[in-house]
Order: sequence, then C-alpha cells, then structure tokens
Amino acid sequence: MPEIQLRGAAVAFREEGRDRPGTPILFAHCSLAHSGMWKPILAALAETRPVIALDMPAHGGSSPPPAGESLQLFARDACAALAQRFGRPAHLVGLSLGGATLGRLAIQRPDLAASLTQLEPVWFHLLDASDAKVDGERDFNLRMREMGEAGDWRGAVKLFVETWGAPGGFEAMGEKGQAHAMRALPPLVADFEMVSGHPPGQIEREDIRSLAMPVMLIHGETTDPKAKAALDEIQACLPQARRREIPGAGHLSPVTHPEAVLAELQSFFADAETPASAA
Repeated sequence: MPEIQLRGAAVAFREEGRDRPGTPILFAHCSLAHSGMWKPILAALAETRPVIALDMPAHGGSSPPPAGESLQLFARDACAALAQRFGRPAHLVGLSLGGATLGRLAIQRPDLAASLTQLEPVWFHLLDASDAKVDGERDFNLRMREMGEAGDWRGAVKLFVETWGAPGGFEAMGEKGQAHAMRALPPLVADFEMVSGHPPGQIEREDIRSLAMPVMLIHGETTDPKAKAALDEIQACLPQARRREIPGAGHLSPVTHPEAVLAELQSFFADAETPASAA
C-alpha cells in the first residue's frame, strides 16, 4: 500500500480510480478496523471516480500518532493531506471514529468537502452529561483503560469488539486480527475524552450548524442506542440532513450490509452532484 509521511508518522492508504473524472471520495474506517473494510464499496465507486481509503493512525499500515498528539486530531490532519491529493473537493464518508474525524475535517476545512456522510460518528459528547448512555460510555472506556493498565489488552479488545461488533467477533478475528487490534486500542483509549468529553478542540453544536455542504446520516437498525442518539443530536443541528436506516444492520453496516450502504451512497452522491438549477 502507498503511504504519506505526516509529522514523522506513516499514513497508509488504498487508492483506486486515480484518473477518473467523477467527484472523488475519501473513506475513513472505525476503531480497530482498517481500510480493507471498504473494499466492496470502494471497488464499485472507483469505476467512475477517484477513491482513497486510509488506514487510521495506529491501524493497518499506519503509524500511531506522534507522541503526545490526540489520535483523532492527528487523523483529521492525515485525512486533510489525503483529500488534498484529489485537487478538488471530495465526498467524505466515515464510520464511527472515521465519521467523527471526517465530520471534524468538513467543519474545519469545508473547502475540501463536496459532501459529508457520517455513519454513526462517535460524538457522544453531544449527549446530555446526565444521560445514562454517556455514563455507560465513560464506564466502558474506564474499564478498558483499567484492563490495559493491568496488561490485559487482549481482554480489553475482546470487550470492545463484542460490544460494538457481535458475539464471537473477537474469536473470528483470528490471531493476526487480534494482534492488530491490540496494537490499535491503547492510543484510542488514551484519547477517549475526544469521544465523550469536552477537551480543547472538541466539536460543539455551533460547529455542526456551520456545515453548508450536503450531509447524510446513516445508522444500523439494531445498533447501540447511543449511536442513534448522537445522530439525533446532529440532525437537530442540521434538520436538512438526509437520514437513513440500514435494515437489519448493527454498528458495522458497511461490513455486514455493503450493498445497502452502497445504494444509499450512490443516491446521495447523485443528488449532491446535481446542480441546484437542474434539481
């Protein structure tokens, strides 16, 4: 896989359709995954346009963020560097951690975004601090941190995968997948305030309201309630955003239901690329 260097760290990515004329697309994946999760969707869309899917920092072939840097903030800068390779605005499509990262990029670099699709972004900080769902997320991250500090990163990964994936998902990863996840989880746990808290640089509601490009919000029918609740908060800020549910899907809809997600993306892109005068 090709890679770029950013502040001394490697950022690996998949690239297809480089010379095709359509509006480009940049994909960002969820925690403990890698760019390969987008392969069926990426291959279909690359028939008409350039597409890039990066390995998020500390995932796949990418290095961890530089020492002392937030994983999510570094990921935003990595996505900006890759989006600039297109030479024109791109559709931004992200799942979970990738959704939060590309949402941040669209807010802070709207010149790079032709549209934004957020599949269950981990912006749980938008939920009411007294909400039991927020307390549950903080407890979840604290438990993973405690397990890691005790040297049980394997157990922490199993907890994460079977909470956000499906029962048996950890064993299905195999030894190679488990090793990859154990490498990726520590910097994610260290950065959990960017998921549930309000540290400096956090995205807030007024930032979301500034989004002027077309926006689509997607969730799986059976996903975690707090993932839907976070999308409800985003939609309250962006009542014009398109909202779609993927029937039968959980949190990982691009992996488990790629055809349904692809169909929603193709419809959304077609509308986003239609000039207002022709609509």
